[in-house]
Amino acid sequence: MNGKYEKKEQKKAYLRSYQALSFSVKTLGDLLTHLQEEQNLPLSVLSEKFGTDLLDMKMTDILSSFRKQLEDKNQICRTIAKNVNRMDCEIEKNILLLKYISGYTWEEISEITNYSLRQVYNIHNHALNHFPM
Repeated sequence: MNGKYEKKEQKKAYLRSYQALSFSVKTLGDLLTHLQEEQNLPLSVLSEKFGTDLLDMKMTDILSSFRKQLEDKNQICRTIAKNVNRMDCEIEKNILLLKYISGYTWEEISEITNYSLRQVYNIHNHALNHFPM
């Protein structure tokens, strides 16, 4: 593989990570809320419920750990979105926002932008070349 192709693949993987991180942020947020509501449950019950080994941790440490993970993942999401929004070309920026931040399919992006699929793919390719990582 040549370096240009590998660089594009790295950029796509970086942009794709936004959706996974967003899901993780939501899941961790829900878990954190749930744990805070159930602080009085024995850790053995929580370990069973969430499938993790929490028995050796204090509840405050568990909550603190989840808060830290939540903030770290949120920060990465903000950075990815900020990098996309820094792009100069509006249509390239919009294609990346629709695909990687909002999670639309190529067909949906084509419909939203009134561009053919081929045009959307070409714009996406140019956008990856211009994306600041």
